[in-house]
Amino acid sequence: MPPDDTELRTPWLRDQLVDWLAKLGDRDRQEVNWTSAGGSALDHMLDFFDDTGVLDDPMGRVGFILYGEEEANVMGKLKYAIDRAIQATPGNDAGMIRSHTWETVVATAREALSVMAVDSPYND
Repeated sequence: MPPDDTELRTPWLRDQLVDWLAKLGDRDRQEVNWTSAGGSALDHMLDFFDDTGVLDDPMGRVGFILYGEEEANVMGKLKYAIDRAIQATPGNDAGMIRSHTWETVVATAREALSVMAVDSPYND
C-alpha cells in the first residue's frame, strides 16, 4: 500500500486501470462480454493502455498512475503477456481470449491487482 502522504497526479486513471485489470482477471466475464460479434471491449482496453502508456513506459507512470517500482514491474509483465497472446493468436478477439496464452494475461492481471493492494474477487 502506498504511503498516506503520497498523492498521484492522475488518480482517476488509476481507477480506470483497476477497472480494466478486474475485467482482464475475469475470464468468465470476458467470455460473455468480449467474444460477441462486433464486440469492441478488448480494443477499448488496448486503447486505454496505449493512451496512458502504463504498459509501454510503466516507470514513467510512477507518481501519475502507479505507486512505485513493484507496480511498474507487474505492468511490464502484463505488457509481455498481452503482446505474447496477440502474437500467438492472430485473428479475432474470441480466439485470443480462449487461447492458452491468454491464461497468462488473466493471471498477470490478477497479480497486478494484488500488487496494487486492490481488493479483488479472486482467491489467488
